[in-house]
Amino acid sequence: MKKTIFRKISLIILVVVLLVDAALLVVSYRLAYKRSYDSCVKQLENASGIVEEWVSYFDTGKPDSMQVLSASLASFCKHLDLPYMYVLNVNKDRTAITYMAIGFGEDASQEAKDDIRIGTERKLDPMPQEMLDALDHPGNRYIEHLKNQYGETLICYTNVHLKMNDAGDMIEISTPYLIGVEISLSSVMEEIRQSFDLMTVLLVLLSIMISVATGVILYRRVSMPARMISRRMSSFVEDYNQGIQPLPVKGQDEFAEMSRSFNTMAENISGYIGNIDRLNQEKHVRQAELDIAGDIQLGLLAKAHFRKPQFEIHACMFPAKDVGGDLYDYLELENGKVFMAVADVSGKGITASLFMSRAVTLLHLYAKMGYSPAQILREYNNTLSENNAGGLFITTFVAVYDPETRKLTYSNGGHNIPYVLSNRLIPLDGAQGIASGLFADEDFEEAEISLKPGDCVFMYTDGVNEAQNMNNELFTTERLEDELKALFGKSAEQVVRTIRAHLLDFAGGAEQSDDITMIAFQPTSIGGEKKIGTGESTIKMMQSGGNADRMDEKKEKTGEPLYHKEFHFPADPQNMGVLRDAIAEIPGVPENLRMNLLIMIDEIYANICSYGYDGEKGVVDVTIDVTDRVTLIFIDDGKPFDPTQDLPDMEEFDHMNTIGGLGRFITFELADNYSYERVDGKNVLRLEKMLEKQ
Repeated sequence: MKKTIFRKISLIILVVVLLVDAALLVVSYRLAYKRSYDSCVKQLENASGIVEEWVSYFDTGKPDSMQVLSASLASFCKHLDLPYMYVLNVNKDRTAITYMAIGFGEDASQEAKDDIRIGTERKLDPMPQEMLDALDHPGNRYIEHLKNQYGETLICYTNVHLKMNDAGDMIEISTPYLIGVEISLSSVMEEIRQSFDLMTVLLVLLSIMISVATGVILYRRVSMPARMISRRMSSFVEDYNQGIQPLPVKGQDEFAEMSRSFNTMAENISGYIGNIDRLNQEKHVRQAELDIAGDIQLGLLAKAHFRKPQFEIHACMFPAKDVGGDLYDYLELENGKVFMAVADVSGKGITASLFMSRAVTLLHLYAKMGYSPAQILREYNNTLSENNAGGLFITTFVAVYDPETRKLTYSNGGHNIPYVLSNRLIPLDGAQGIASGLFADEDFEEAEISLKPGDCVFMYTDGVNEAQNMNNELFTTERLEDELKALFGKSAEQVVRTIRAHLLDFAGGAEQSDDITMIAFQPTSIGGEKKIGTGESTIKMMQSGGNADRMDEKKEKTGEPLYHKEFHFPADPQNMGVLRDAIAEIPGVPENLRMNLLIMIDEIYANICSYGYDGEKGVVDVTIDVTDRVTLIFIDDGKPFDPTQDLPDMEEFDHMNTIGGLGRFITFELADNYSYERVDGKNVLRLEKMLEKQ
């Protein structure tokens, strides 16, 4: 071929690549615009939902209240990265609007700040249809897409027709008003346009480079020798029957090398065909040897079932190949304790089997020496690390059960976490460590758990949770946990057999990809009279909401409190009025701070009454203390719940579809400091609001 052909091919490739790039850029830009538009709409709707709930606490008839609301709207603009939020009143003729409250964000124009204030009136003729729809359909949100010389702007209108009365109930108001939230779509798209400009330049340069490189490769690689080699390869079988003639080798270029390779391949294939019969014979011999090795390996394992009056053990092991790298082991020690282990060697086949044989011997040895599980793994790891030229490693779980105390002591060297099937599924994750065989002198953690008769300890290798079906789907740890939860109260043998049957059903005839090993241990009676007590105490301190400094539980008080009240009554919403009266009695508190305190105490007390007790009646202690700050302390004996956790992200909060979370977010945004702890079976929540910050 001549060079002109390759130039034409390169130009065609360049044109095609550029057309594809252009199409991708157009589609990508449209998708980016659509995604940005939808994101802005969602942001506006979320912000509108927040403001709609927030303004219900304010009295639109009081200028002071509207000043406070405007400051709150400005704070929301800053947190939600929006330029404008405002509350509008529409006249009866629907020809003009009046700004009742307005908040400006960092991107708000100075012209808007100068022209629009509380009480500013504007004529609208005609009034936007979205604004009219919002007035006529309470509870819905309408988006106005405004395009003018200043760019594209999105405005969300919401009808506010509910208001909170003094009793804390939401009531219908006679004259609804509108909430407006704005965002500049042009500003959002400007950054995307800049990125697309840079991407366009880079794609054009990359397209030219690809076209040139493709032309060079085609020129150097495509020629008549390639066609000749292709023809000879396609007719190889026919030529073999008639006697293969070697290709002529001319020169030292790539095609000369290909000709040599073809000649070598033809010669080797001739030799391979002659050896097929010999290989088939050797295969039968090797299979017989593997069968013997598999029988020897299974002989190293303990029996599949073992029962004594104090306990029962049931196990199984199914190698993925003729021999495997999994093992299980158990042993009744001279002191009456029971040793058990499960392990998984990296890799499969003969090498893994030999490593497994050495591992099970060491486990038996150190268990008989009376070592604890952590000591067993330490010595076992040190021994396996010596002369490990193959670089194999083994994950191992070791446990020792004492029938006298009913304690199971265990240690884990990088293995799958076993479970205890009791009245609930308990993962044995208290002692974690690394796999054995790679690094010597490693220390291993040790933990213990008390078992009661009928509990079942289930140990397994990753061939269980990673079993695959015909669609290459995994059985998964989650599915295994669900299966085990359905086996509470079953015997060790029933647990193992049921999981095995479900694995076979799940696989559906798919080839086993890894060794599968399971062992279940179940104490069946109490071996002694020693009583073992268990207890748990968990205390958690959260960070403050305003300045992120940790609150001091034992802070020093500055003089006598200005106001102090303590309440002890059932968790009943009817007591809310008592708490509100107490807040109203606090002397010298600004009205906006008092309103914040009412919101905080309403939200927390309502949550305790509604969710703290599943149908039962509990007791709540509430303390109100005023010094240089107002401190609210809530103590209840309900179910454990930390309200400071999992607060919603306001930038992603879906007000229309998400249930709960917003009230807690507002409460902790209002508080200057807060903390939660669980002490002596009780929830203790502390909120602080500084007086000097108002």
